[in-house]
Amino acid sequence: MKYFSALVTQIIVLVFINTTCFVFAQKPVTQFNGFGHLEFTFNQAEEPTAFFSIGEHDFFVSSQIKKRISFLGEYVFRFNGKSPTNYLPSIERSLLKFNYKGNHNVIVGKIHTPVNYWNDVYHHGRLFFPTIERPLAFSYIIPLHSLGAQMQGQNLGKYNFGYDLVVANGISSTDVFHDDTHMSLTTAIHIKPTEFTRLGISYYYDFLSENNPGAHSGHSPSYTHYTGEPYDGALAFQLTSLSIAHFSNKLEILSESSYNLTETDSLGIANNFSSFLYAGYIIKEKHVPYLLIDFINIAKNDLYTHELGIYKFGLGYKHEFNHLLNIKAQLEYQRFFHGHVGHEQHDNFGFKIQFAYGF
Repeated sequence: MKYFSALVTQIIVLVFINTTCFVFAQKPVTQFNGFGHLEFTFNQAEEPTAFFSIGEHDFFVSSQIKKRISFLGEYVFRFNGKSPTNYLPSIERSLLKFNYKGNHNVIVGKIHTPVNYWNDVYHHGRLFFPTIERPLAFSYIIPLHSLGAQMQGQNLGKYNFGYDLVVANGISSTDVFHDDTHMSLTTAIHIKPTEFTRLGISYYYDFLSENNPGAHSGHSPSYTHYTGEPYDGALAFQLTSLSIAHFSNKLEILSESSYNLTETDSLGIANNFSSFLYAGYIIKEKHVPYLLIDFINIAKNDLYTHELGIYKFGLGYKHEFNHLLNIKAQLEYQRFFHGHVGHEQHDNFGFKIQFAYGF
């Protein structure tokens, strides 16, 4: 019995040692990165303003859990007037990716909805943005996030074909609850005919049993310009987007266009459009003068975003100190039109400077 107990003890110790070694051998390779930005803004409007601001601070986590399983998380602290400190945290992405064969993946969790190049490629770190801000459509009609399941393929065949198919909670959902059984559907394809060029098209559909934009509808509510009583009935939402991107050692071009269709029983079909164009020229790898043209037009009978028109033109300059620090300066002109406030049209001239950094 004495020898049997000693043998059992040795076996337990050996099993513990082997298990511990296996666990440490399988330890995930995890990386932590952070991104932030500081800005100065001057607006020459009816009531001029000038101010400094602390922008979003983004904590980016990626981990290779196993050979075919990886994790990505993105956690942002941003301004929010409802907080006592005026800042609140949010989970922007939290996903598990399973590489089941070659360049084909299954992804589950909260993702950036793959509707265009910008939402596919850039996260919240302004360090990587070609301009100071996102295109206008991102604040109104782009469904930025989806929480669900995604089938994805990348770099397939001669033209580096890619596809995305997403079934997820819809626009009116939150990150923990959805009040009906309707799911959003996203389909997207793209090709990369050259090393520097990507062409893509996508389609997004959602049905809102109640017009109640939730956590996935954008970084700000779609009706901030609207002062009337929001429509709360059923609404069908469709979005078709086209992206053309070319980023070479000398020339940078990004064109994003979207056609948004909303339909209600009361006012029928509303046709909305947005378009964004960025063009930059790289001088000695550090200096990038650029221009941008951006507009969005929301129809009068739209009951999701509500009538709106914004036209924006900008000239800018970006200087790359290194891969972790850049400065952008941008001179811009905007014309606003909306039909639900006292004065329907106004112009704004502005100047912005942004320091964007990584750590």
